[in-house]
Amino acid sequence: MHPSMDDDHFLTTEFSCQESPAFSASNSELVDENTSRNTIDIYHDPALQEEHVRVLLGKEIDFGVKNDDQGCVKLIKLRDDRSEAITWILRNRAVHGFQFRTAFLSITYFDQFISKRSFKGDQTTWLRTLSVACLSLAAKMEEQRNPLLSEYKVEDCIIERRWISQMELAVLSTLEWRMDPITPFAFIDYFITKMQFNKEYPPETKYDIIEGFLLYLTRVINLVQHRPSVLAAAATIMAYDHQLTRAGLEAKIKSFPNLKFLKIEDVCSIYKILQEKEDNGKSTRPPDFTPAESTGSDSARETVTS
Repeated sequence: MHPSMDDDHFLTTEFSCQESPAFSASNSELVDENTSRNTIDIYHDPALQEEHVRVLLGKEIDFGVKNDDQGCVKLIKLRDDRSEAITWILRNRAVHGFQFRTAFLSITYFDQFISKRSFKGDQTTWLRTLSVACLSLAAKMEEQRNPLLSEYKVEDCIIERRWISQMELAVLSTLEWRMDPITPFAFIDYFITKMQFNKEYPPETKYDIIEGFLLYLTRVINLVQHRPSVLAAAATIMAYDHQLTRAGLEAKIKSFPNLKFLKIEDVCSIYKILQEKEDNGKSTRPPDFTPAESTGSDSARETVTS
């Protein structure tokens, strides 16, 4: 007998992005504002680059940073489950060929939802369903091809598609249909340009490292408690110089007047986390799961039922 989800905890209407004009509008806005590599031409014009970042910062402030102690406590209690959710999201990102910012956005949804809602019933099934729903929603926002719900594979758990649809609606409702928060990826080009890093290293050679740092951070911090611009600044500086002292890091940030919007204390805190990661000899990118690795053993149950 299938494990049951508590229907009182979900909305029961079938999910469709087209049902909400607001959702479609925010999706089109996201293409312009929350892109990293595709916006680099903007930064050839100083006036355009400052205007672009002004829009990003305004949106970042509009979404705000949540210093919610109760939500933080919930995420701490669910640390192991959250880690499993992130592993599943990264694995399925690779399976479906999604961008890394899609994975980051889905984890942002996950953290936002968990910080605001509680759950009933079987915890494993509930959290696996949430993981699928968050990745599915992020793909709808970021990707040109959106897989069918039946294409998402979940190990050791049977999840009905209607549960995922209900969970998607629960996430949309809880996040008030505001599905286009700014992510750190939107700031990468700006920081690379403004910080005038050594031109011997073109931006393309550092993107993978910066993205790897950002994905690593999803495992060790609560995303709703940190400004995306801070995460991007710390990851970008770390990718180019991982041996700065605190004084050196502060001096570097202060040397660029246009970066006054950054809170140095916050950047130092994230930079230190990344520095400790490098000192411990960990990879600069979380495991990139291939489709072959995601299939699991013959005995694994990977089922999304209708």
